[in-house]
Amino acid sequence: MILTAIKRLYRTVVSFDDEQRQVLDSIRRASGGRPCRILDVGSGQGRYLRLLAGPGRSVRGVEINRALAAENRAAGLDCVTPEELQAAEQFDVLLISHVIEHFTPEGLLPLMDGYLDHLKPGGSLVIATPLMSPFFYDDFDHVKPYQPLGILMVFGGEGAQVQYYARNRLALRELWFRRSPWRASHHRARYFTGSATRGLQAVEFLAALMFRLSARRLGRTDGWVGLFEKTT
Repeated sequence: MILTAIKRLYRTVVSFDDEQRQVLDSIRRASGGRPCRILDVGSGQGRYLRLLAGPGRSVRGVEINRALAAENRAAGLDCVTPEELQAAEQFDVLLISHVIEHFTPEGLLPLMDGYLDHLKPGGSLVIATPLMSPFFYDDFDHVKPYQPLGILMVFGGEGAQVQYYARNRLALRELWFRRSPWRASHHRARYFTGSATRGLQAVEFLAALMFRLSARRLGRTDGWVGLFEKTT
């Protein structure tokens, strides 16, 4: 029982999901409590489709993985593939969470423009994405981290980028940077279980505890959530 309690304490201290709360808060502020249609781009296993469901909200997911789209539909969630999304469909809020970092600039521009075509003028776009960190390339198909300024250089309408031109225009309304506690990178103890693993877990537990006690100051910035408005 003591061991179970210690494991539960460890998981509680080292587990963080500030980003999810920030994404949901951004969408709530964007909708202003009004009935709205939300499109979740890259909905994966339907986490946000479930979290965003509620009175006055029509939530649709679009997922390139046909098997995941089918699983979401089987679970009673509204999810389609990009080919099944109707060209005339319009939404009040667009969520793109942990998608843009999987694309090169050449691939990201048409992807974002294509989905922004489905966002009503004056509608809101919420982007959540990681920044460069020692763990960025742990994800097999992470390609490039994007910063808020980079998005505005292409979609901000000021002509700051001469190589890429977007047909949709965005204005940044809110910006939040994700911070996480220190974790060791490129350490053998992450791959081979043993006494060194327990030592690493103890160090990371203390780092996570200090992160919490310092009001998240003793950590690293490793992601951001931006709320944008489609201006044209």
